Amino acid sequence: MVLVQPGDRGIAVVNAKASAKRVAVFADLHGNPYACEAVLNAIQKEGACEAIVAAGDLCLGGSDPAACVEMLRAADVLGLYGNTEAYLYAPDQEPKDERHRARWSQIQPAAYWVRERLSPQQMDWLQNLPFERRFSPGGGACDDLLVVHANPSDVEVMIYPAPQIQQALWGQVRQEDDDPALAAALEGVDARTIAFGHFHYVSQRSWKDKILVNVGSCSLPGVDHVWRAHYTLFDWNGSSWEISPRQVIYDAEREIAALQSSDLPSKQFFIGYFG
Repeated sequence: MVLVQPGDRGIAVVNAKASAKRVAVFADLHGNPYACEAVLNAIQKEGACEAIVAAGDLCLGGSDPAACVEMLRAADVLGLYGNTEAYLYAPDQEPKDERHRARWSQIQPAAYWVRERLSPQQMDWLQNLPFERRFSPGGGACDDLLVVHANPSDVEVMIYPAPQIQQALWGQVRQEDDDPALAAALEGVDARTIAFGHFHYVSQRSWKDKILVNVGSCSLPGVDHVWRAHYTLFDWNGSSWEISPRQVIYDAEREIAALQSSDLPSKQFFIGYFG
């Protein structure tokens, strides 16, 4: 499997609906069918969304990955691959990222479990997801909305919230604005508005001339332990993107119960995200 890499423009799927002026983005569905149904219904009620993007980590960690893929395909959602898709593509290959490598004994068995529950057609859909989506209703590349899973360079390096939020969350700043890894991840990116997930926390961070928008997690809660399905609307007003975070109440207890009754290896590891 050859992954579509950052900057690849030769694949038509990357530019699907590229002129859309109203885009809904969610990420980190993690195989949770109840969150998937809730967020798709909520986006439909918003009306007039020209494109819906699921920004990676779509299947691994939830009770019914196959149902999630089918709902995404039926709703004409534009998917991206994230780090957990990479794990599904090559479950024998340990991740380079130290954080996920430390959890590999929990993640790898789950990756095999997911693969066994997806049809060949569903796996084919996942394996053909691009790295990024770009929406270009404005006049120049700097006006584009760039959507990725974690950052514009890879699917592992996390973009944290603004330093003051980091301080409030952890009592320390883990990623300063001059952090070399952050600078490397954003080097050469022309788009000023970048949407992503990966770190499960809704936030907007100003960095140089860019606005870094974490759309939060659709399923597994992050550091705030909020049981909500998050998504964000991006509306082009003719000169910039208006950013509107949303959250949907859904029956997370059903997902927890479904995980408990499943034969998913390491299910307690994933249930632990719910606090």
